[in-house]
Amino acid sequence: MRRMDLIIALLCCVALCFGAIAASPSTTKLGLDQLKQSESVKNVPATNQSAEEAVKTQLTQENFTLLKQDSGTNLSVMNLTFTTSPTLGSAQAVKFTAPKAGWKLKLVIAVATDGWNASRNELPNAMPFTIEIRDANLGLLYHFADIQYPYFTTEMGFRSAVIEMPAIPLEGDFYVCFYGYRSIGLATELQNATGNSYLFDKITGSLYPGVLTLENNQTLPVNWLIRAVGE
Repeated sequence: MRRMDLIIALLCCVALCFGAIAASPSTTKLGLDQLKQSESVKNVPATNQSAEEAVKTQLTQENFTLLKQDSGTNLSVMNLTFTTSPTLGSAQAVKFTAPKAGWKLKLVIAVATDGWNASRNELPNAMPFTIEIRDANLGLLYHFADIQYPYFTTEMGFRSAVIEMPAIPLEGDFYVCFYGYRSIGLATELQNATGNSYLFDKITGSLYPGVLTLENNQTLPVNWLIRAVGE
């Protein structure tokens, strides 16, 4: 019951945080070259800050910790777009650090879209996605896979999914990897990069900086919108 209350609270929070962004979902374009399309980058209005603070208070009371490696600013005013990984075998990954000894990861929050919204009459095809938890050496700790319908398909254009983990014990650095297989776009913050977002090539086991390629072939460091909750 305690975990279910937490999940419900987090779902309420992310709905409030991202509800305003969905006002114009049709302007979002998927793919690593979307920065060439100026309409895909937008600012969004403020959200209900008191509701966010209430959820933070509940997390504290339940001894849960919310880890985030984006700018930490109010989500509703972030400069956001949606991007996909460059290859089928690559993931958008975020590095976190367990805040204390014995800390266990219990939830992953990912904000993403499959490109569908209420303006379309037919549902999209089923699309797989995967979340992996990897240790500091990129060793695999946990693998989760499903199709996108209950997580990211919504008339609003995108959804923030709260996905349960089986209480994974972690120490030091770890990575949460999101595979959208070039079909599911992950929310991407275009400013205030923290240096903790990466691209992970599963085939070679290599890690690369999380950047987008601009029109002039320069790169822009970004933050993937993935968060972790544990105790």
